[in-house]
Amino acid sequence: MTDPQKPGTPTRRNARVHHEVLVGVTSDQGRFSGWGTNLSVGGVFVNSNHAPPVGARVSVLLQLPGNGECKLNGRVAWAQSLAPGVDEPGMGIEFIEPDQATRELVGRMVEKLAQDLARAPA
Repeated sequence: MTDPQKPGTPTRRNARVHHEVLVGVTSDQGRFSGWGTNLSVGGVFVNSNHAPPVGARVSVLLQLPGNGECKLNGRVAWAQSLAPGVDEPGMGIEFIEPDQATRELVGRMVEKLAQDLARAPA
């Protein structure tokens, strides 16, 4: 099954939160930082004009509020360039085999941020 928001991408399996976190990405194509605007234990969307090719392996450094840095390995699952009809250029990064402690840390952060956003005044 595919996700109706991104044709051709797998259905999302994990809870996610729309919140900005600083993300550093390192690949064979270079190093850059951007804002992760969609985070789950399975991956992150990084808003950036720079994206390694789809399928590229990357190292990801997340700056999680109140928890410091979180290092993960990933791969670029999809990318979109700035174009008419594209709100945010960037890439979807799928995390590859995070250890249990890292999965739990990211999961707790997603849950906490979602709760904080739900309590925020409109």
